[in-house]
Amino acid sequence: MDKEERLQIKTAKKDEMNKKRIWELDFLRAIIIVGMLIDHLFVDFADSFPVLFNRDLYLANPVILNIYNFGYDYWYSPVRIFIRFIGLFFLTVLIGISTQLSKNNLKRSLIFIIVGLAIDGVFAAAHYIANSQFTFMNVVLCYGLCLLIYTAIHALFGRFSKIWKWICLGIGVAILVMWGFVRYSLLKENFDPIYNNFWLIFNNEARVIPKINDISEFTFGSFMEMVIGLRRIGSDWLGLFPFLGYIFIGAFIGQTLYKDKLSFLHYFDKEGEMTLNEKFNIKTRHFLFIGRHSIWFYFLHQPVYFLLALLIIGAIIGIPLSF
Repeated sequence: MDKEERLQIKTAKKDEMNKKRIWELDFLRAIIIVGMLIDHLFVDFADSFPVLFNRDLYLANPVILNIYNFGYDYWYSPVRIFIRFIGLFFLTVLIGISTQLSKNNLKRSLIFIIVGLAIDGVFAAAHYIANSQFTFMNVVLCYGLCLLIYTAIHALFGRFSKIWKWICLGIGVAILVMWGFVRYSLLKENFDPIYNNFWLIFNNEARVIPKINDISEFTFGSFMEMVIGLRRIGSDWLGLFPFLGYIFIGAFIGQTLYKDKLSFLHYFDKEGEMTLNEKFNIKTRHFLFIGRHSIWFYFLHQPVYFLLALLIIGAIIGIPLSF
């Protein structure tokens, strides 16, 4: 068998596997990631690009100034903050659902953690070079740690297969109730009017949550508070709580609704015809590519935005880098 034949066989197997993937989960994930790509682009125009380029020259261009103003207003609007956490909520639940479908959750968790640490490394380098905002415990790293904790607990109690989904539900509800009590107890006297919404504060977005401004402020205690979710750092930070609870709730949903690992579309299948899940996978395969490779889109989109900014903004108005 030559190299070309092996490649054809490998491609055919991959296509067959993609046809069997659960369409609605990949589709929802793709929608969330596209929203994230748009969201981060506007945030970059309002925050990252002014840091990377000469701010005065950057804002002197009327076109870029309009985009900057829109991005700035959008970034701080309650609507954007609410939508962001809606997206994070659904993405976390989808990751929990996928624990039922994944062949190796430990491997998935380690990939998330490695990518998350790499992203934090990029943030650290940018902070050192351009004095940009430092971030640790980004979204991907948070998800990786949550998934690792889930995998460890599954290793301990997963052998109780008949009641495992109920264990997941119990753990998820317990985490959410506990976190709600902690959040309310710590912040009930200090709700910021802009974020006077307990659901937002519950999900770690509030100006009253103490902020770590620099690495020099790290102590073991503040570091653990930041990991848990009691202190925040950077714009992309996400604490373990309550998102660990959402992972377990998602795992319960996955084991309840996808115990046979079949798409909901199979209820509408007609005998003798291609399944709807396969049809939808084929017709929307280009869009689903985003959902199936969401972690890499998250990892690579900012470097791509940076290069595009160098090419487009630099070509239009010739802004030199600020460092």
